Amino acid sequence: MEGPDVAVKQLSRRILDQILALNSEGIVVTDASDPDFPVVYVNPAYEHLTGYCAEEVLGCGWRLLNDEVRDPALLREIKTAMGRSETCEMTLADIHKDGTSWLSRVSVHPLHNARGDLEYYLCAQIPAPEHSKSGSGLEVGLLQRELRRARQQIASMDRIEPATGVFRYEYFLELTRRDFRMARRDKRTVSVMVLEINDLDVYRQTFGSKAADSCLRMVAAQVTGALRRSGDLCGRVGETTLAAVVHGQAPDEARELASRIAENVRGLGLHNPRAQSGRYITVSIGIAGGSEIEEDPEILIGRAQEELRAGVIEESALA
Repeated sequence: MEGPDVAVKQLSRRILDQILALNSEGIVVTDASDPDFPVVYVNPAYEHLTGYCAEEVLGCGWRLLNDEVRDPALLREIKTAMGRSETCEMTLADIHKDGTSWLSRVSVHPLHNARGDLEYYLCAQIPAPEHSKSGSGLEVGLLQRELRRARQQIASMDRIEPATGVFRYEYFLELTRRDFRMARRDKRTVSVMVLEINDLDVYRQTFGSKAADSCLRMVAAQVTGALRRSGDLCGRVGETTLAAVVHGQAPDEARELASRIAENVRGLGLHNPRAQSGRYITVSIGIAGGSEIEEDPEILIGRAQEELRAGVIEESALA
């Protein structure tokens, strides 16, 4: 005897969103078609567990694959499984946004569309049980990685410009030379963007050095926040000047990014009442680059500065 017919309702997107939002596991969904696995969705539990809000991670590569702070062997295992479109599960160390460490139980699942093509990866994280059989070994490994991370932070202190939080010029050049060699070898396009903070000296005279340093940090944050690729760099090249290296974009393409940065800087609303360039802090930007990369990045930086001085890309023109 057959059972009664049962009407099966299709769950709406809104209901599915609520289910994910109520899930206690941290959920991350990444784009499987991009080798950087950019994040396309995180649920509230992920934000609570890691301290990172959705706006900070969406569009960026999945941070759990950062080789600098995690066990290389476990990362290879995850990447191998993802390369084969397989599910994997393991316990490894993770870092909260505030720098503290925690043990995370991670599972990665491939998601396929109706045609059977791999489209996304669903990555779930929960705190690992404190008294698991392998817990003591993991804790030792975590302490070792924390020590290594502390040593790296100490070693990098002379690489970061304290007023802005971006690379010092010498280290910025060192990294850029390395990246330019690889770009020339792989025939990749690279652009260099030089950003001048207009009338920052007037701002310093009006509000003092601490306010000017704070202004520098906020402008630098707008630049670094707009850079998306893992190889993109930002450094300070002068008292009022920053530079950024943008991979995979020709100068014409980088102008759209420059426009976005300039708009974001204006949006900070940093009042500069005595400035000749306007009532608020703005930036002017010069761009140089292309597929024929010079071995010396200072050549491209110089060309970008020439464009900036010539007024080819005035801040007002980027509106």
